[in-house]
Amino acid sequence: MAVTLEDLAYNKVKVAISKGYIKKGSKLKEVSLAKSLNMSRATVKGAVKRLVFEGLAEYSPNKGASVVNPSLEEIQESFLVRAQLEKMAASLAATKLKPKDFLELYMLIEKEKNIFKARELNLYYEINNAIHLRIAEKSGNQVLFHYIKELLQKTTIYLILFDPFYQLVEINNTSPAEHQKIVQLLEDKNRKQAGLAMEHHLESAASGIDINRLLPNDYLTV
Repeated sequence: MAVTLEDLAYNKVKVAISKGYIKKGSKLKEVSLAKSLNMSRATVKGAVKRLVFEGLAEYSPNKGASVVNPSLEEIQESFLVRAQLEKMAASLAATKLKPKDFLELYMLIEKEKNIFKARELNLYYEINNAIHLRIAEKSGNQVLFHYIKELLQKTTIYLILFDPFYQLVEINNTSPAEHQKIVQLLEDKNRKQAGLAMEHHLESAASGIDINRLLPNDYLTV
């Protein structure tokens, strides 16, 4: 599929938000962005609409589109609920996954490793989410799958905003190894341990949130 100018604008603004160049809560001014990107306002408008659709920005009739600015409490609560739902999904999927599913999961984990090395943010989260959604889908519970998918999209936004993906030159990414462990336990049909491993994995992901990027510069601990 050919990359359009809107795709380029979308990716550039998304990376700028991820790197903190565009601050959380900031208004996404289409005229200014169009000038900075040397693109038409219509192109930037389409890119901003995509950011709103995926949840990285929010739209207000009076203010226009702004980068989301979630609270620490909202982030912690979302990860807590997601961890419990995916723990349940992993436990249920342990007896339903087929050999072809495990082959696909292991291939996705290898892709995850390679994409992380290349620092391709969009593709990295796409692959990561595919691993989680495949396991959730195989739980056989459509209501559970629906809520996991919804929370996965929400928490991915938090990771894009606050995870130090771009901030560190070297980072110890434990995600592929944790995914590998989960899949191996699923392959062994160890329902309880697979569920616990999934819970631990999501707790680990939540702990990667950079609190210093979340709190204001004048924040004081008393």
